[in-house]
Amino acid sequence: MSQSRLAPWLLVPCVVLFVFLALPWHGPRASAQGGPGDVKMDARRQLDGGALAVNASVAQAAPAAQPVLGAMTYDAGLDRYVASSGQARAVLSVSPRLQQGLEKLLASYRVPLGAVVLLEPSTGRVLALVEHSEDGSKARIALQPIAPAASIFKIVTSAALLDRGITPESEVCFHGGKHRLQKRHLADDPRRDHRCLTLAAALGKSANVVFAKLAGRDLSAELLRAESARFLFNANIPFAWPVEPSPALISEEPFELATTAAGFGPVRMSPLHGALMAALVANGGRFVPPRIVEEIDGAPAPATAQGRQVIRPEVAAALGNMMMTTVTEGTARKVFRRDRLARRSPLREVSVAGKTGSLSERDPFRDYSWFVGFAPVGDPQIAVAAVTVNDRVWRVKAPFLAHEALKAYFEDSVRGVRTAAR
Repeated sequence: MSQSRLAPWLLVPCVVLFVFLALPWHGPRASAQGGPGDVKMDARRQLDGGALAVNASVAQAAPAAQPVLGAMTYDAGLDRYVASSGQARAVLSVSPRLQQGLEKLLASYRVPLGAVVLLEPSTGRVLALVEHSEDGSKARIALQPIAPAASIFKIVTSAALLDRGITPESEVCFHGGKHRLQKRHLADDPRRDHRCLTLAAALGKSANVVFAKLAGRDLSAELLRAESARFLFNANIPFAWPVEPSPALISEEPFELATTAAGFGPVRMSPLHGALMAALVANGGRFVPPRIVEEIDGAPAPATAQGRQVIRPEVAAALGNMMMTTVTEGTARKVFRRDRLARRSPLREVSVAGKTGSLSERDPFRDYSWFVGFAPVGDPQIAVAAVTVNDRVWRVKAPFLAHEALKAYFEDSVRGVRTAAR
């Protein structure tokens, strides 16, 4: 009897306890002070806020199904590169002449680490995917962010500035900051700011302080994150082999934001990604997924999507013209200048747009060199990315490798035209 009278009284507390235990629990909030957990949370917020948008664009532009390939090998009978695709065999778009020629070039300079990628901007077809490591362990160098993006990231900053209404002719006056940026360089000083450059000239000459000052004035971390996402940073790039995302961590702290915009931030990039950045500009701001499979067991490869607009065409057009200054009067002028003087150079009549990047790390010492670009500017046919990682013994720089890759491509094109004409 006593148990039956107590049961109603016990029922209500039990229900309350059950509801309390069922409520979702969140751990303690992160401390306002910085720590390892805060860095991870900040990186995650950047990935969620910036990369999700471009991941959606990339996913919509990607093919419905990408074959997962085995190792790329040369079939002498076909004179083509092939790879296994499950139980089938895929014939690849890679040009044996370009691939083998560039492999020999990299090997001849004995660079500790290097890669060159050539692809058609309008189709995404990969024509060369060259990797070299002096110790023999290639490990998909072209598909990994093996080097800091360095001044290649100025392309992203330029696009963000152009989107904000800054024009290629906008001029910035400055002092110092040629090699190392300090906070005082970001402030205007009429008594010392005797040198001035337009945005276009600053991109060609890779003037760090100009980009740092403009980013401090006109950009926020949110804007730069969004622009980097449009240029495929922190994004999963669809390809026949896994491509490791290129990380771009952009700080809210004003000086760190400015230095990242100038190319000194924690941003890394894969060679394939570099070629796609150039292709994106060449395509008028349209992302076309890279592809390397031509056919599988005699049947055509699955069709790829037409691509997706991720940058405004007028911004891409302005960027392409600005990147020409790198070759005509900027940091790559010495490499390309001799083509204009040589009668038989296949690049003599070809306009090239590009961007160089260089950065060194001390422990262990690594000297990184980049070139990304496309040609011809008026009618883009090829996009290129080259990267080298040198030690203290200098061997070869990326602009030279990119020049030789473009030269080889247009030699091939000229031969094809002449053969067809006969």
